[in-house]
Amino acid sequence: METISEPKLLQTLRGHRGEVTCVDAFGAWLVTGSGDRTLRLWRWVIGSGWEELATARGAHRYGVTGVRWSDSGALLASSGVDGVVRVWSGRSLASRRTLAAPNATAARALCWAGGGRLVAGHDDGALCVWLVPRGDLIARLVAHQGSLQAISIPARRTLLLTACTEGVLKVFDLIEICKSGLTGDDRPTPAPLTWIDSAHDLGVLCADAAEDSCLAATGGHDALIRVWRAVPGEEGRRAGGMEAAGVLEGHAAAVTALRWAHGGGEADELLASSSLDRTARLWAPASEACLHVVHAHPRYLTCIALSYDLQYMVTGSNDKSVRMWSLSRLTLDDDLDPSCPTLMHFGLGDLEGIEPVASDELDLETENEQGLEAEGGRACRVWRDTEAHTGAINCITTHGDLLATASSDGLVKIFRWCEPGPEAGAAGELRVEHVLEAHRYPALAVEFGAGGALLLSAGLDGYAALWDVQVGCQLRALSVPAGAGAEGEAGGGGVRGARVSPHRPPLLLLATDDGLAPLWSLADQDPKPAHVYGGHAEAVTCCAWSRDGRLLATGAASGELRLHAPPPAPRTLHHEPHAHDLGVQSCDFSSSVSMLDLSSSEDSYLLATGGCDSLIKLWIIVLDQDMAGDRASVRLMRQFEAHGGGVTCVRWGSDESSALLASAGADRWARVWRAGGAGGVRASCAVPAAGAAARGALAAALLGRALLAVGSLGGELALWRLAPDDDALDDDEGAAPRFWGEAGVARWLREYVTRPGESHTEPRELEKRLIQRVRVAAVTGTSLLDDSIEDLLDKLGYGKNEEDEDHPEKEDEDEKATIRERLVDEIKWLRRDPPPPLLAGRAPHALLCPLSHRLLREPARAADGFSYERANIHEWFVAAEGAVSPVSGRRLTNTRVMPNYALRNALRDFLQEHGHWLQ
Repeated sequence: METISEPKLLQTLRGHRGEVTCVDAFGAWLVTGSGDRTLRLWRWVIGSGWEELATARGAHRYGVTGVRWSDSGALLASSGVDGVVRVWSGRSLASRRTLAAPNATAARALCWAGGGRLVAGHDDGALCVWLVPRGDLIARLVAHQGSLQAISIPARRTLLLTACTEGVLKVFDLIEICKSGLTGDDRPTPAPLTWIDSAHDLGVLCADAAEDSCLAATGGHDALIRVWRAVPGEEGRRAGGMEAAGVLEGHAAAVTALRWAHGGGEADELLASSSLDRTARLWAPASEACLHVVHAHPRYLTCIALSYDLQYMVTGSNDKSVRMWSLSRLTLDDDLDPSCPTLMHFGLGDLEGIEPVASDELDLETENEQGLEAEGGRACRVWRDTEAHTGAINCITTHGDLLATASSDGLVKIFRWCEPGPEAGAAGELRVEHVLEAHRYPALAVEFGAGGALLLSAGLDGYAALWDVQVGCQLRALSVPAGAGAEGEAGGGGVRGARVSPHRPPLLLLATDDGLAPLWSLADQDPKPAHVYGGHAEAVTCCAWSRDGRLLATGAASGELRLHAPPPAPRTLHHEPHAHDLGVQSCDFSSSVSMLDLSSSEDSYLLATGGCDSLIKLWIIVLDQDMAGDRASVRLMRQFEAHGGGVTCVRWGSDESSALLASAGADRWARVWRAGGAGGVRASCAVPAAGAAARGALAAALLGRALLAVGSLGGELALWRLAPDDDALDDDEGAAPRFWGEAGVARWLREYVTRPGESHTEPRELEKRLIQRVRVAAVTGTSLLDDSIEDLLDKLGYGKNEEDEDHPEKEDEDEKATIRERLVDEIKWLRRDPPPPLLAGRAPHALLCPLSHRLLREPARAADGFSYERANIHEWFVAAEGAVSPVSGRRLTNTRVMPNYALRNALRDFLQEHGHWLQ
């Protein structure tokens, strides 16, 4: 590492009205966050220094606590006291993802983990892992009892270090954490590899890790900086935890922030720190020496950042200012943005399969504050009526393009969704078909039936009404009986739920405050119910029918869940006395269980329930084949924390193959959950009940597969368009090798082993056999990095004494030797040590990624013909919200990324020349 000169003040930036809480730099780009709720984006201009380019006012509901650039600089993540993590386009501060974990407390720590994954730590000790391209919450666990203030990803992103205000430090296997799932399910919580109870007296405040080495550092209230080093693991694990590697003493007060400069080895690492003692310090951790002390601000320092190439340092303070310090010969007249002849990044001579660039230009509209409000996870608001009702919207139901709402103003409204027209700029809208004065008191439930021809509504006045949807007239009024199923006067307890069965003619099921669930048949004109299900100790709050009408469910305020058989032999099949603490508030049967790979039986059902305990529970129910028995088999498949303050609504998508579940809660959010194989569940999208009058989301429902309807406590109705449900999206594409599953390993074999770069030969049978062996042996990216090469060759059928017995025609010995040699070569290439950042300054420009201007690790061509690092171009697609060329700004015909073999060979030659990669 080159010698760092005495830091010199170059520029002081002012603009925030509150304390500057966080700062991060990426070359010629700088971002700052503050307690005034704003994010500010700055761009370096020759001769002027930093100039403000964009501002996101109200970036978070309360103060901003953290900001971090992604590896490519295309994305920017921020965290806030509101508990929300947001992902922005790093070039315009346009909001791209709103990541709102259920019941989240203030987010205090933030870190990119590679592979499109983002890790956040919260005040309640919870740790959340997000898959940013999908906007999915893939893991959540409570890692600490104190506030989780420090997160870092050391040991070349194989470990996760966490530390809290109680001084406890833990180190986990990063892959195990990413696969651990959501809090509340029955999966075991990953055990920490390292657990230290008193890492810092009085608590830990910050942490950072050297990106490409085994070092990390933590700072705390004790004014100390502790350095940690990864230790070798067992059974092939690259790192098995961390151990103390030194203590840096010098600060006179708490250490508030740390940032590593990524040199070429431990001896070259540089560490920057900021403190409440109003100084910033630069350290050489290898020698435990303080290189420079900078009296940076008149008040205490809150944050610090270092440029990737060590040209400058940035500090932020409680004095509301940001200061830039030159660490070399940098002046205001120098350029931080390297000149980029973009044609040098074009993949000349290696363009097979590249499709042409479309001629339409990218619309570079910037988002205003209203656009931020309309951004939620992977959804964009397309329609909104702030005065749809004058009371709370308590229930939403959909069928086809129809949508109905029930409100506390006593009205039921029927809408029809009209898709946008073909003309430019046309927007869809919900048009009111009928306004029904349905109930004297709040209308609490509404449901379509008979293929959308009928609508059933119910309310607190103790009545239910059946309506003709086409005409809007009432067909029948149902008076709920009072008492325990006995005859009584009209106007029994209020009705909380109403559902229409799929039978012909349909059966009408109600849930009442009297603890009853009366059922009417439309074939019978008798005003009395055909049957009344009882047994609940308290009010029945919800009810639901199975997809085939063979099963119905009722939930109660007591927390009970009951399953019943309908007429002609009505009876109770199962009683779950403690389904939810404090009460069941909503339930719904899925149209299909096949998407969960759990059972193909026609007698299997999937039921979702939501309760006052903030949990959503998924139940698998199996009936006897002949229905001769009086019981059903019920198993709790999964439970997860869904909303803060209770779940008010759960509704499955109406599509028979839909794996999407909509929910609403008292925490002001509506969410969409994606159910996957083996019962896995991921939080796919979160949208706020926005607006001053919203005050919370009570109801949500999916309209088709593309729209989410949300009703609020303030009477607002909004429609959000969800991102395309691309089940074929490969999470391994663009991810770091350690995150690869079997799909990622199979793609690697196709691209680099079975299809040589220059000749593009495709030995299909060989490829199929290799991929089959990958599946049988469960070879993952972690295996490729950690297992011995000989073990891997044995698993893939290319060991020294391996005979290809599963194929009648043995491979040609020369061909087998070639594949074996290529496997060894490619595995070694995956395991190579990353080159030092400063080596990029000596590399030919063509070996730099045009997005980050850093040395390529795995050159790949995008559909615009230019060569990028694979992970960088996929981050750009998220930042641009579509297939947009970062070079030309034009839309691409696809997002396909292919290896650039010629450039890869040039990169190998360059690294070999400088001794950073050996055969």
